[in-house]
Amino acid sequence: MVNLKAISLMTLFLKQTMITIKPFKAFLPKANFAHKVSTRQVNSYPDEMIKKEKESNPESFFNVIIPHFEEGTTTTDRFKKINELFKEAVESGLFVQSKKDCFYIYRQSGARFTYTGLIAGASTKDYREGRIKKHEHTLEKREKLFTKYLRFTGFNAEPILLVHEVSNTTDNIIDKTVKNTPIHNFSSRSGNKHEVWEISDVNDIIAIQKSFEEMNHVYIADGHHRSASSNLLSLEDSELESTNSLMALFMSEENIHIHDFNRVIINTEKISENEILKRLEENFTISEKSDEILKPKSKHEFCLYLFSSWYRIKLNHVFDKTSSTVSQLDSQIITDYILSPIFEIKDLKNDTRIDFIPGNKGLDSLKQAVDNGKFDIAIAMFPVGVDEMKKIADEGLVMPPKSTFIEPKLRSGLTVYKF
Repeated sequence: MVNLKAISLMTLFLKQTMITIKPFKAFLPKANFAHKVSTRQVNSYPDEMIKKEKESNPESFFNVIIPHFEEGTTTTDRFKKINELFKEAVESGLFVQSKKDCFYIYRQSGARFTYTGLIAGASTKDYREGRIKKHEHTLEKREKLFTKYLRFTGFNAEPILLVHEVSNTTDNIIDKTVKNTPIHNFSSRSGNKHEVWEISDVNDIIAIQKSFEEMNHVYIADGHHRSASSNLLSLEDSELESTNSLMALFMSEENIHIHDFNRVIINTEKISENEILKRLEENFTISEKSDEILKPKSKHEFCLYLFSSWYRIKLNHVFDKTSSTVSQLDSQIITDYILSPIFEIKDLKNDTRIDFIPGNKGLDSLKQAVDNGKFDIAIAMFPVGVDEMKKIADEGLVMPPKSTFIEPKLRSGLTVYKF
């Protein structure tokens, strides 16, 4: 006899665990203007460069999202002004809305890499119910500020980055679509090439949606605060359909690159080289000293640059089944066995004696930071793996600050999601 109740419960379970993605009508820069309009993430530019870009390029998205304000202008008035400027950019034809609900393929390529993903609407309900998993803490103050930003500006111009398992169906549709001429194709000043295609065919859209419905989870790689803020916005006005989605770039876990995120510190106590090495030997084996740059070869191995020499060290401690996943992360090991006991650096977010240099800048940048006298010691670490990131998220844990530097870094103003 067929157990209808069991089938009903299973159907309900499947509906609760599937990932929902939606096409949308994005606003994109008009033809041949994407290179002038779109920018890198705002926090990647020094203030002087933003100022020069605004003055020299009237089409730059900076002129929409970072306009001039009189001193004392409230955040509410600032955000309302941004809303007005974006409307003007649409009315002038600088931004054009897609005629149909679409998914958008974004491809970024350089000399040594190519990243390809799908821009779509992710479900805020999936976020609330834990199907979109996170591995970082968010700050309530920043969440509320960005929620206010979204509410008054009325748009989101930079997708979060979500990582998912391989989907052959989606990959096949992407491979088919990118054989066509892209709607945007340009190179940024860094030399990276950026391309965008629309997926508007209804059958392709349905096929992609069904492939995501077979997934139980996706993972936030970049954009924890934007995700949290978009969720808060949807709770404020759940009846407004557009707020039930947040713009995301979905990428296969095989198609992202997690760099090491290295540490540089100031030796304020002027601890001697011999004393530092002596303290290190309490928990590490020092296997190599060199005048040449050394790079970690595996987990739990680190390379330190201090007093003009490089040292390769390996943690002696053996973790067992009782050890937490976080305690085994190299970023946590650096804090637990080096920064805290030797240099008394415990608060990585606020201690001014420490800074972080992403691995995409190369280990030369670590050496330079010490040689120019700004810092005294550099610590290079082995990059976190995708599986480690997923395991942390699966266990509901969070990584230490600055554990991962993930590429691709996305453009702002290339696709705009309007509420």
